[in-house]
Amino acid sequence: MCSSFPLLLSPDPQQVLQAVQGLVAELHKDKEGMLEGLLGAAECEEYLGALCRLLAAPKVRLCSNVVYILGTIAENASGAARLVARAGSGSEGLLDSLSTMLTWDDPEAVMNAAGTLGSLAETGPSRQWLLQAPKADEIVEKLLALLGSADEGTASNAALVLARIAGSQEGCVKLLGHPHSQRLLRQLIASLKAEEAGCSMNAAFTLGRLCDTDLGLRQLFVLPEVSSMIHGLVSMMGRAEAGGSRNACFALSCLAANKEGHDHVLQSPAFPWALDTLCRLLRAEEQESSWFAAMTVRVLASQPQGVMTLREHPELELLLQEVAASETVGQELLEEVTGTLAKLQRLPKPLPPDAKVLDSGSIQVAWESFRPQSSLEVNYRLYEGGALLYRGPALSYAFAGGVPRQEYRFQLCLEARGDRGPCSDATVLPREEPVPSCPLDFHVTARKATQLKLSWAPPAEPNGPIKHYTVYREEALVGSTPELSCVVGGLAPSASYRLSVCACTSNAQGEKATLLTKTMSLRGRAPERLTLVVLGRSEIFVRWDVPKAPLGRFFNYELCLNGEVVYLGTARSYLARRLRANTAYTCTVSALTSAGRCVSRPVTKRTPRDEYSDVSSWQQSSLSGTRLGRAHPVRVPCPCPFSSAAP
Repeated sequence: MCSSFPLLLSPDPQQVLQAVQGLVAELHKDKEGMLEGLLGAAECEEYLGALCRLLAAPKVRLCSNVVYILGTIAENASGAARLVARAGSGSEGLLDSLSTMLTWDDPEAVMNAAGTLGSLAETGPSRQWLLQAPKADEIVEKLLALLGSADEGTASNAALVLARIAGSQEGCVKLLGHPHSQRLLRQLIASLKAEEAGCSMNAAFTLGRLCDTDLGLRQLFVLPEVSSMIHGLVSMMGRAEAGGSRNACFALSCLAANKEGHDHVLQSPAFPWALDTLCRLLRAEEQESSWFAAMTVRVLASQPQGVMTLREHPELELLLQEVAASETVGQELLEEVTGTLAKLQRLPKPLPPDAKVLDSGSIQVAWESFRPQSSLEVNYRLYEGGALLYRGPALSYAFAGGVPRQEYRFQLCLEARGDRGPCSDATVLPREEPVPSCPLDFHVTARKATQLKLSWAPPAEPNGPIKHYTVYREEALVGSTPELSCVVGGLAPSASYRLSVCACTSNAQGEKATLLTKTMSLRGRAPERLTLVVLGRSEIFVRWDVPKAPLGRFFNYELCLNGEVVYLGTARSYLARRLRANTAYTCTVSALTSAGRCVSRPVTKRTPRDEYSDVSSWQQSSLSGTRLGRAHPVRVPCPCPFSSAAP
């Protein structure tokens, strides 16, 4: 370990001064060895405390050398953590001393203090400590003043501290939330023109980080210096210093990633110069600079107007293709270049459209959607035989068909602002044989509750031998028949239906004739005058009359009490026995016919209350819930749903 460290603890001021001078010399000679010895020493905390206390010494040169030593220690992550842990207690006043030194008249002391702050802001924990300190806003204010310092080293170190603060999201919030944030942005823009490369490079990085936030962009766009900022960044891109060029690309890409910022960049008088400079950087042998240039170009191609502008450059697209084809191109650079080329790609030749004849006789042409990576809005141009039929964003077009046997040739091409792709291959709509016209005189000749008989006449234009007629209910196929009539069954009473019929040849199905109709109701079809006579507390006599207008061929009557079948037969009366006393019974009777079931209106009667209150429970059980008997069910034939015979 350096022999000067123990002298820091000496009570003799002269020995302490010699120790500081010795440490400075040792840093120039073997910085890594000195730091390793210090941080590994058992007395490390005592040495650091002594150095921090020396910042309060009255001698400027001594303080300047001490802060230089502390800045070097802070460049080491472990050293920065030791300093923050010690200064966090507030006993040494490290941050107070550094803040005070920023306003001294001695340029070297100020530069060293700013450099130490920059080293502390480089690592996450120490930067967090700096941002949360009560003097954080005061330090930012002083750094802002130092950006305009005539001393290039001081201005550069101040810009370095701000750049490292902006390296985190919390740091950006701190800078943009400062009371003088607008003045800070103006000074950073002015620093882009600094002669000292470190100052302009760090200012560019800070501006890029602030432009990467919505708050930073809002504050920046109200400044008239935006145009000056773009010009300054473009100038930095063209300089020989690689770090400044990369940071300028970074800042410009952060600004252009926003739609309003993108417009500012493209409208800048310096933009043509920027494209030429980016082309030169793409050719750089050092691929990191090429990557920053390629990344910036890809951001510029993220908006439709940028795509249009980049396409107009005489060599950019060709240069990107050369970089992509290079055998030495790195993977990251290749991804940026190929991504930009995909956005700049011209509209391709589309697939042929689909065409078909609709039932109405009109012709519909449809095609697939295409979304270019350029984000440009695409219109579709549809041609028929060389004539433009449609132009617009829709994915289909329909028009009335022409005369029979006409052949159509459809082609599609894509169109965007400043670009029109080649036409697709032709889609030929094949010649079609003429189809029969719709059958004539389509009407209902007989109507029942569950059946309709339909009739029609042959079409006026059969266009070939008629093989059969096809009948539809709504859109569902009912059946086919060679006759001029049919019966549609399986319908509901009092229901409306849309029925259609068309003539069919061996090659085609003709036009449909359609009608709307309704089945008959079941009124008068069910048994009438249903009567219930209560004969006692356990018997009810039921009788009914025949239906006024029976539907179909009669089979049986079906009698139900409280939903249970108690009788099935042809008689029109029935005695229900062994009923429960003081119980309501609802009765219905149905006429079962070849056309279905017709149910009467329900009638309800209640049996009298039991006169004997002391009847035992077993006696009540024996008298309740039993029926006299139940006939076996009779199989009832169902009507056929479709038949060409008469109903």
